[in-house]
Amino acid sequence: GAGAVLEGQYKFGVNDVPPVTLGPGQMFFESFDKPGEVHAVSGNASSTQPCKILAIVFHKKGDPVTIPGM
Repeated sequence: GAGAVLEGQYKFGVNDVPPVTLGPGQMFFESFDKPGEVHAVSGNASSTQPCKILAIVFHKKGDPVTIPGM
């Protein structure tokens, strides 16, 4: 999947890699084709300001979009 930050600050991290904070116009990407790659951190980086993102999810036909229990 991929996404773009439209407004605010978005915190994003995959697996054990330290999360990054992205601002408006910046994009993030995660690959479901790489075994074991899990979107581990996701959310608004601010406790006072709103955050809006545009998320684009790519997946193989018939595969689940999410992993149960994660």
